Amino acid sequence: MNYILFDPPEIERFYPFTLTRPLGELRVFGGTLKELWEKHLGCQVSYLTRDYLSSLYPIVLKENNVLLNPLDIFDTNHDNSIDFAYDGTQSIDSIRLFVKNHFKSSVCKNLFDILSSKYIGFNHKSFVSNIDITKSSFMNDEEGAIYIEEDVEIMEGAMIRGPVYICKGSVIKMGAKIYGPTIIGPYCKIGGEVSNCIFLGYSNKSHDGFLGHSIIGEWCNIGAGTNSSNLKNDYGSVKMWNFLEKKFTDSGRQFLGLYMGDHSKCAINTSFNTGTTIGVNCNVFGAGFPRNFIPSFSWGGSQGIKVYDFVKAISVAERVMLRRGVELSEEYIKMLRIVYDMDVKE
Repeated sequence: MNYILFDPPEIERFYPFTLTRPLGELRVFGGTLKELWEKHLGCQVSYLTRDYLSSLYPIVLKENNVLLNPLDIFDTNHDNSIDFAYDGTQSIDSIRLFVKNHFKSSVCKNLFDILSSKYIGFNHKSFVSNIDITKSSFMNDEEGAIYIEEDVEIMEGAMIRGPVYICKGSVIKMGAKIYGPTIIGPYCKIGGEVSNCIFLGYSNKSHDGFLGHSIIGEWCNIGAGTNSSNLKNDYGSVKMWNFLEKKFTDSGRQFLGLYMGDHSKCAINTSFNTGTTIGVNCNVFGAGFPRNFIPSFSWGGSQGIKVYDFVKAISVAERVMLRRGVELSEEYIKMLRIVYDMDVKE
């Protein structure tokens, strides 16, 4: 049998992170949703995603296929899979329409649910790969497991309180304070105070400052002394930008911090209000609090925002990625151009 993960209708609920990847590439405890499916099924899976992402995440079609909602990996009580017979004549658009007509709602409705430990699945026993943790660091797994993959460096004085998952190649800086549930993707550098966060990978929060109840995309950099509020002064429910409805809506959550899309950066001592969303490839700087929603490819802060020049943004992305030995491909640039055009036209 051939298995395919599809992007469900209303994929905008998962923006800005699914602007640049299929839903199955979002990271939870134990890996991406795709990796969890492959482990569960015992075979590789491909993607049915949007056109502008399909060259980066191609679909594999065979005569007999099963289409899966990535989020159903969390739903053990229901089988929402869609059987699809491919005869070589159906177009990709017709397959998308077929999925839309047969789609059943998933367990996880939006990004807020992904932050919930119910979906992150902290039921594993603690595991430390073959790394040196003899330095004076502190780890407490009484409240949840601590899972550390290979080639992770834990510097002196770091304090980690589970449940926490740290992926390969990441560095935990001296004196860092990390509270679970937190997931640190591959090749991140984390310092300061971090609580209830997901870093998708290749991003830095290397210095002092607080980040709580937040999701940070790939290739992001959070400047020294940056702080993000995750609780309103009146302890009320946090409103977040809703990409689907194009307005702020009630999250139903008391704690929510910062959502930062891929390739976005903020300067030293930046302060973010509760429930701030930053799109893809933004450069945020300046005194005061930036507004609570900053569209993709924005340049500026509280004193004004303009469109981030695309050529300049790509040049920065290329330099950042080369530092980690990753080449910025033409297909990836084309994808970012489409994301740029989507927001600039709006």
